[in-house]
Amino acid sequence: MTLTDIAIQNLRRRKGRTLFLLLTFILVVGITVALNSLAKGMQDDLQKSLAQYGANLVITPKSEHFTLSYGGLSVPGVNYELNHLDYDSVAKLNNNPELMLNGIAPKLIGSAAGTTDPYLIIGVDFTSELKMKPWWHIDGNLPGENEVIIGSGLARKENLVIGNTLELNYRSYSIVGVMQETGGSEDNGVFTKFETARSITGIDSWSMIELNTAQPTKAAALLTELLPGAKVSELSQLVQGSKESVDRFSNVSLITSILLGLIGALIVFVTMTGSINDRTTEIGIFRAIGFRRQHILSILIREAFFVSLCGGFFGYLLGGLAPAFLAPITFQKSMSFEFHPLIALTVISASVIIGVVSTLLPARRAIHLDPLEALSSI
Repeated sequence: MTLTDIAIQNLRRRKGRTLFLLLTFILVVGITVALNSLAKGMQDDLQKSLAQYGANLVITPKSEHFTLSYGGLSVPGVNYELNHLDYDSVAKLNNNPELMLNGIAPKLIGSAAGTTDPYLIIGVDFTSELKMKPWWHIDGNLPGENEVIIGSGLARKENLVIGNTLELNYRSYSIVGVMQETGGSEDNGVFTKFETARSITGIDSWSMIELNTAQPTKAAALLTELLPGAKVSELSQLVQGSKESVDRFSNVSLITSILLGLIGALIVFVTMTGSINDRTTEIGIFRAIGFRRQHILSILIREAFFVSLCGGFFGYLLGGLAPAFLAPITFQKSMSFEFHPLIALTVISASVIIGVVSTLLPARRAIHLDPLEALSSI
């Protein structure tokens, strides 16, 4: 019979204590994995929401403002030294991987004379714009050359429908679509392709560039250096409060995991100490029939190893499956079980280390027992 067989037989004989230790490891590892899986799932979901919500950075031409004051009373001033966003600005942004862009939507904004009132002209790349603004819904088709889309407010105001024409700077443009109401300035705008907007307004530079990036604060600092003639504004999104809550939950999960590890180590230590106290006679017999100290130590370590290994494995499975049931109830989000080999290896290894290290001190006491003193208790 090998030392491993002896260790396994000892675990089988003490089913109650073995089951208690096994459940301890399963619960400690399971709760740790579940909490961190929920935190990671919430972070991934938040990142996906950030990518789909819209722009979190806006780049506009930088200008200096001169304010007039008469007797302490300020009156509207004027802008001077107005810079421009050249067309190569978009290429600079796309070619910089440090910005971690999820989307980019440049705009060309100007005005054009109409039959009675001027119109707001907005030139966009519809593919990029619709990706960044999923709440935009267009009835009709996307515009081609010399074609436009109008906002719902403008359509109601002037009683325009798809198929009509709109006169802009004394030229007629076909209306091929109507944007559904958004509640913003888009409702009164005229949207078209860059080339058409450029020919209508005569503007030869970007009026605004909207960005969605994974790290807006870091990107804003990089953009200030990359585009010195531009003003970079970081937008406060509705999901910002959710981000702070997710960060707090992640920190709580980390602290809880550390505390659970310490509690698990204490439980193993106390349980193994009690087990060794109850096995004084058995250890004395082992020593009397020729077992050396390292043999006794090896048996005790192997017992802790097997229990902690099984507990870590089943704990990981429990912790991985738990978020699939808890997330819809707790966070109104759906999560599915995903096997991550690296995470599994990490938590199982941590479980084994906690089990073995917590056993070393009581095991050290066991191997220094005097065989005669142990046998005297028979």
